[in-house]
Amino acid sequence: MAARDLALTADLGGTKIAAATVDATGTLVTEKAKVPTPAHAGGAAVLDALASALAEQYALVSPARITGIGIGTAGGVDTATGTIVSSSDTFSGWLGTDVVAGLRARLPWASELPIHVQNDVDAHAVGESWRGAGAGSASMLMLAVGTGIGAAFCVDGRVLRGAHAMAGEVGRLRVVPGDGVEIHAGPGPHTFENEAAGPAILKAYQALGGASPAARGHDVMALAKEGDPLADQVVRLLGARVGRVLSWLVLTLDPEVVVLGGGVPTSKSAWWAAMEDELRVGLPDALADVPVVRARMRNNAALLGAARDAFRLAGVDTESTEEKR
Repeated sequence: MAARDLALTADLGGTKIAAATVDATGTLVTEKAKVPTPAHAGGAAVLDALASALAEQYALVSPARITGIGIGTAGGVDTATGTIVSSSDTFSGWLGTDVVAGLRARLPWASELPIHVQNDVDAHAVGESWRGAGAGSASMLMLAVGTGIGAAFCVDGRVLRGAHAMAGEVGRLRVVPGDGVEIHAGPGPHTFENEAAGPAILKAYQALGGASPAARGHDVMALAKEGDPLADQVVRLLGARVGRVLSWLVLTLDPEVVVLGGGVPTSKSAWWAAMEDELRVGLPDALADVPVVRARMRNNAALLGAARDAFRLAGVDTESTEEKR
C-alpha cells in the first residue's frame, strides 16, 4: 500500500459531528469520535467544531500518511467548491458557507491537502456502494428515512449529483397521500418528508387518537412491535407511503439494488412489510424482483463514503484494495 493511504473524514449532522480516519481499503483505523454540533450558532461556530474534530484525528496518525479530507454534511453541497447551496432549519447561517476555505483557514496543516465536501446522504450512499449493501452492484438507489428523507443514486460507486448539486432531494417532493390520515398543518405544501419521515409517524398516531406513552416516532414503532393495533396501523400506513414514492424512483432510475438507511427502516417490521408491498404493487413485471435491502454500514457509511471520494480527489486507488479485504 502506498505511503499516503489515510483520509481524515467527518459526518456533520444537526446534533453531532462524528470523525475518524479511514484507510484505502475502507477500514476505520482510529476510534470514531463525536462532538456536539453548534447548529444554531452560525457557520463559523460549526466550522470551528468540525476543524477541532478533524484536528483530533490528525494527532492520532502519521501526517505523512494523510492524503486528504472527506466531509459529509447536512445540506446541499456544490462539490466543486465545497460550498453549502441548500440548508434546512436544522442549521442557522449554514447556507453559503465555504467549508473548504473555512477548514483551510483553521487547519494550517491542511493547506495543501485535497478536501472533498458532499451531502451526507450522498456520502452514505458512496459508503454503502463501496463496502456495504450495494457493494458489487453497477447501480444502487439509496433512500434514507429518518428525521428527514433523502436519496442518492450511484452508478459504478459514484453519486449522480445533478446540474445544480440537488439530485436526490426527494424529501421536497410534493405528495398528498390520499389515504385518509391528515397530518399536514400550516399553509406550506405537503411534502414527502413531512408526510412520511420519522416525525410523521408520531403525528399520524396522534391524529388517529393515539396518546401517551408515545412521544416520538420510535415509540410508535416500539408499540407496533409489541402488538398495539393502532400503532401497527400507523406504522403500516407510513411504510406504504414510502413504498409508493419509492416505486416512482425505481421506475425512473431502474437500479440494480435499492438500499434503505436511516433510523426508520427496520427489516422484518410491519413498516418494512407495508413499504415493500406498496412498492411491488407499483412496479411492472420487469422490475418486480429488484432487491430492497437494509443498509449495512449504519453510522459508519457516511464516514466511509466521504473518505472514498477524498481518496478519489487525491488520485488514490481504492478499487484494487477491495480484493485485499
